[in-house]
Amino acid sequence: MSGIAALFARDGSVVDAADVDAVVQCQAHRGPDGLRQWCDGPVGLGLAALDPNGAGHAVGPLVTDGGRLALAGDLRIDNRRELAGVLDGIDRSGVGVSDAEIVLAAYRRWGADAPQRFEGAFAMAIWDAGRGRILLARDHLGVKPLAYHLSRDLLVCASEADAVACAQSVPTRVNEARIADFLVSELEGVDHTCTFFEGVERLPPAHVLVVDRDGHRLRRFWQPDPGNELHLESDEAYADAFSHVFRESVSSCLEGISAPGLLLSGGLDSNAIEAVARSLAESGEAEPLRLFSATDEENDSSPETALILATIERLGRRAEILSQDTVSALTPPVRRALLDCREPFDCYMTVNRLLFSLAADEGCRTILDGVDGDVVASTSVPVVHLLRRGSILRPWREAVGRRRLHPDAPNPVRVFAGGAVRAWAPGGVRRMIRRLRDRRGRVDDTLDESLINRDFAKRIAVADRLEQLRSFGGDDHRGDPFTGHAAAVGSPYVAAALERYDRVAAESGVECRHPFFDLRLVKFCLSLPWDLKVRNGWTKFILRLATEGRVGESIRWRHEYGDVLWRPASWVIAEERRYLLSILEEHEDLLRSYVDFSRLDRVRMAFDRNPTDSEEVWIWEAASLAVWLTRFHSSHIGLPDRRRGLR
Repeated sequence: MSGIAALFARDGSVVDAADVDAVVQCQAHRGPDGLRQWCDGPVGLGLAALDPNGAGHAVGPLVTDGGRLALAGDLRIDNRRELAGVLDGIDRSGVGVSDAEIVLAAYRRWGADAPQRFEGAFAMAIWDAGRGRILLARDHLGVKPLAYHLSRDLLVCASEADAVACAQSVPTRVNEARIADFLVSELEGVDHTCTFFEGVERLPPAHVLVVDRDGHRLRRFWQPDPGNELHLESDEAYADAFSHVFRESVSSCLEGISAPGLLLSGGLDSNAIEAVARSLAESGEAEPLRLFSATDEENDSSPETALILATIERLGRRAEILSQDTVSALTPPVRRALLDCREPFDCYMTVNRLLFSLAADEGCRTILDGVDGDVVASTSVPVVHLLRRGSILRPWREAVGRRRLHPDAPNPVRVFAGGAVRAWAPGGVRRMIRRLRDRRGRVDDTLDESLINRDFAKRIAVADRLEQLRSFGGDDHRGDPFTGHAAAVGSPYVAAALERYDRVAAESGVECRHPFFDLRLVKFCLSLPWDLKVRNGWTKFILRLATEGRVGESIRWRHEYGDVLWRPASWVIAEERRYLLSILEEHEDLLRSYVDFSRLDRVRMAFDRNPTDSEEVWIWEAASLAVWLTRFHSSHIGLPDRRRGLR
């Protein structure tokens, strides 16, 4: 979770150390173990350092070879022992060698090809004085974030987009297209690159950017690929193989960590992590996890709460529980500060922000989370694939099973009919049907479900952005469960979600780790036969098999869904209703060009009664956007000391 900074004056001028300091200071929340920088002529590197154990051992930037090589990195290299065995100048055991030393030794040997050799989570900037270039790289799945500004004369990069914009040499204007994406929230995953700042982009996952005085080269070094399908003799053999890889992924997240924690929900993903971590602790390979959960005990019908409490009781463990009483006990400034997000999309992460803060208060610096087993270990019902192979009964049975287990799932008749069209109709017919469906107002329906001002939506061409989003993986692509699964893993939504988790955890000085987004586990799951991912309507079937006897049966075969993710925001809204309405009134002029106030006014006028969840979401979104825009306009990019909160 360390924050990195790098500035490179491509014109050969001396980099401004104050600019480097500004970018590092903007990420001070990511560096509880100190802020450091190193400058040499046209380059400056910085690090807001985090030692996961709080022992103050984090160092950086790492400078070697008399200043000819330097590295600022947010690193967790999982295959360090394997790499240590083949790298010159590194102890073959890897003992006592830092991840940063491994990275620079790998760069000496393989140059710009080094990042593709790493497994784990990483974002890095490497200065190579001998070649007069700087290299940026981001891990395969996008667990670690990295943003940058590149002009003819200057490169600035940092772990967060707003930190890049902190450099005085970076011109800063709000990117209104991203505001539109926020108001039409499904557009969060419209691409891998856009940010809320014009001229600042995110480096896509699995990419290397090399910049020198003469130009730049952006290269992708990996993409999700199902490869060859794995063939084993039985379900039990698949489950055993999965369990082995999953244990490695959880172990890597816990290696050398003291006082680790887990966000425990009532779902299978986090409970599977807990089961493996408990086994590792019993064998002395890791420390026991501390558990953090959110419950809605006021709602007797909440299946999520019932499963969480039953799990904690079954484990005989103590857990820190976030509840309505916890939120009510917060002071008004602390509750109001929950509107003050580093990016507007983070306003949806209220429960995570509160749990990460709770974990930090308990001395946890590393938190494991179950996001997102559905993407890694599952896939959609492969109706098109089965129909193209001549199977009729199986796709029908799968669609019916999905609807039986999940009443909100699409009607099986529609699933089957739509699959038949995609499987057998000529491409021209499919395109015509798609255009007719669009004419029925699909874009209008999407806009009607949002607060976006229609004139603003037209100016930004939101319809084109929605088309871009929906064009990912065309019909034939989605018809194949193997390439479709690979496309889902590589979706911009995945990177956007991981970036949100990273930002929100970093605000509390906590690093969030995701065992399901371990490269080894992802590759394994992509190679599985489709019916190990979904069977008879059950998603994540391989995970259900592998957790037999390790996770409670009510969780393994859970089909009654509901969560408490929105409830903390509702509790804050109940406590701070007047404050929220005053924010909207005070900043109406700022919001009006983006937000449909005729719609918002109807919600505001009815806000004294018990609002629906969707009405609460609109109020929360509009207030969060107002706070973010106010901060943006209040200074260069307007980032005051966030720990002060709102007053």
